[in-house]
Amino acid sequence: MRLSGSSVEKWGMSLRGALGQRSRERKRGAILRAAVEVFSERGYFGARMREVAERAGVADGTLYLYFEGKEDLLVSLLEENAREFLLRARRDAAAFEDPREKLRAVIRRHLVSLEGDRALAGVFQIELRHSRRFLRKVARGQVAAYLHLLQEIIAQGAARGCFRGDVPAEVAARAVFGAVDELITAWVLASHPRPLAEQAEPLLGLLLEGLETQQRGRNYE
Repeated sequence: MRLSGSSVEKWGMSLRGALGQRSRERKRGAILRAAVEVFSERGYFGARMREVAERAGVADGTLYLYFEGKEDLLVSLLEENAREFLLRARRDAAAFEDPREKLRAVIRRHLVSLEGDRALAGVFQIELRHSRRFLRKVARGQVAAYLHLLQEIIAQGAARGCFRGDVPAEVAARAVFGAVDELITAWVLASHPRPLAEQAEPLLGLLLEGLETQQRGRNYE
C-alpha cells in the first residue's frame, strides 16, 4: 500500500509529536527528581531554582516552562508522588476482602514507599511542615484522599464487626495516619534508623489491636 504525500506528512507530524511529548515528560521527571534531592539536602528555603536546574541538567529558564516557581515545584512533586502512592495503596487493598488485611496492606505500602526513597521522605516529613500554606494545599489533595481511603476501610471493618463501632471512622483514620506519620518522621530524623520494615509489624499489631472489637477480653460492641 502506497501512502500519499499528505499521509506521510501527517504520520511524520504525529511521530514527532509523540517523541516530543516523551521528551517533555522525561525532562519534567528529571526536574522533579532533582528538586527532591536539592530540597532534601538544602531545605526548601535554602534551595535555589538554579541548583535544581543544574541537578536536572537543564537551563534555568526551562524550569519555568514546567513550574511557576519553587512553591509550585514543591507542591507538584508532593502531589504527584502522593497520587502514585495512593493508586498503589488502593490496588494493594483491593487484593483483600478482610478489612484488617486491607489496612495492613495500605500501611505497609506507606512505609515501603518512603523507606525506598529517604530523600523524598525527608521532603514529605520535614520540608512540607515549614509552611501552613503548603500543608493546606496538600491536605486538600492527595492526603485528604488517603485519609478517606483509611476511613473507608475502617468503616467497612466496623460494619462487618471486625473493628470497634464506638470510635468514629474519621477519628480512627486520623489516629492511624498520625501513628504511621510519626514513625516515619522519627526514622527520617534518626542518625542510625532501624529499617521501617522491621517496625511495621509492631505498629500494625498495636493499631489493629486498638481497632478490633475484642481487646484483652473486652467487647466494645
